[in-house]
Amino acid sequence: MNFVAPIFLLFLAACTVLNRMCPARFRAAFLLAVSYAFYCTWSVGAAAVLALLTFAAFRTALAGERARAAGSSAARWIGPAAVVLLAAYLAAFKIALLTPAHGIAGLAMPLGISYYTFRLISYILDVHWGKLPAETSLLNFAAYVAFFPQILAGPIQRPGDFLAQLPPKPASAGAGWARIGLGLAKKLFIADNLGPAVNFVYAHVSSLHGAPLWLAFYLYPLQLYADFSGLTDIALGAGRLFGIEGPENFNRPFTASNISDFWRRWHMSLTNWLGDYVFVPLRMATRQAGNWGLAASITINMVAIGLWHGLSAGYLVFGLLHSAFLVTDALTGRRRCRFFKAHPAWDGPGRWLGWFLTFHAVALAMVFFRAPALGAAAALLAGLWSAAPVSSLAAAGFEPRNLHLLALGIAGYALLEAGERWRPDLPLAGLRHCGVRWVRWSFYSAAALLTAFGLALMLVYGTAAPAPFIYAIF
Repeated sequence: MNFVAPIFLLFLAACTVLNRMCPARFRAAFLLAVSYAFYCTWSVGAAAVLALLTFAAFRTALAGERARAAGSSAARWIGPAAVVLLAAYLAAFKIALLTPAHGIAGLAMPLGISYYTFRLISYILDVHWGKLPAETSLLNFAAYVAFFPQILAGPIQRPGDFLAQLPPKPASAGAGWARIGLGLAKKLFIADNLGPAVNFVYAHVSSLHGAPLWLAFYLYPLQLYADFSGLTDIALGAGRLFGIEGPENFNRPFTASNISDFWRRWHMSLTNWLGDYVFVPLRMATRQAGNWGLAASITINMVAIGLWHGLSAGYLVFGLLHSAFLVTDALTGRRRCRFFKAHPAWDGPGRWLGWFLTFHAVALAMVFFRAPALGAAAALLAGLWSAAPVSSLAAAGFEPRNLHLLALGIAGYALLEAGERWRPDLPLAGLRHCGVRWVRWSFYSAAALLTAFGLALMLVYGTAAPAPFIYAIF
């Protein structure tokens, strides 16, 4: 089920009602049941594989903990061996996509394979390193692995954080549906309206020049952010309906003034996961090599992020570009700090310049992320400097209706950016406990009606059919 499909929203509403009726001690079992029901709508066979992997990881962690308590030498290899097998399982599907017939992936590419595999790996390693005791309830652990709001595209919640919330606390229906509404608005009103223009330009890079290519250069990062953060909002909102608080995945990434800060704000659950389980072990192993070791650790980590999206040259270049940006930022950080400390008058202009350069560095790397091939990416970048008016979109066959949708998408993103930079909700949050009860509830009711009306308008006047989420394929 697509997260923006009416059937999913009806499924979610029904599950929310049933969850409220369910006694607290049975809610973990209920979460497990509805998660597998959701997964089976995609593939019963893949759900069976997920159950098998979950059981194997559960037993592996218990065996490793018992071996460590007994002082057995097996404790050193049980966890790492399981991690290698899980990584090979994920890599097999990624590699199969490169074959002409897509191999096994063409038969059943498991839904959310990357995300539930990362959950299993982090659990096994946390138990192996002694950061987390092995879970003794298979039911609770299986509910963590298969939790359906997060299985499609994250965020990647750590096992200790999720398991500590079982049995779930009382649901927050108002906050949950409001977050879902925000995610739907980002997806339907912004991402899906920017998408046709971006798709058109990337499909015609060889015949377009100048302004239309600049349009795609600047709009794709905005489309990707609205689409992916919207998906995360829906996942977090749905989790709140069941009393589960998930980790935030974005924190105004396009306000970052350097590339390191950007990655602390973008896809934070994946960045933190790879930082803890890939970068930190690599950095500890290469710390004697000084800056060369730091550069190698950053490069391997960023290439892993790039190739996680797919084993293609474009994703490899994406990872290499970001590794070059991050290594440069890390090696010049102290020098820049000393300069701005000695010249405080440059601090403000420096932040603006940093923001400008960071956004353009991110947009440059995303050209290789989005382009279907390296040749198309090179053609787009080369064509940026040819003179051509924006009107050449229409001359090349771009439909007027898509220009209308583009205007709506840009306006929607402008509202989103303004809201995220100045957060108009914060003053209202401070007033919510003021005033008499009927005034507060009148405001809540009006806000709910306006939200519902706005969603109805977006469904009617937005794109004819919601496009798939961009990150759902990873």
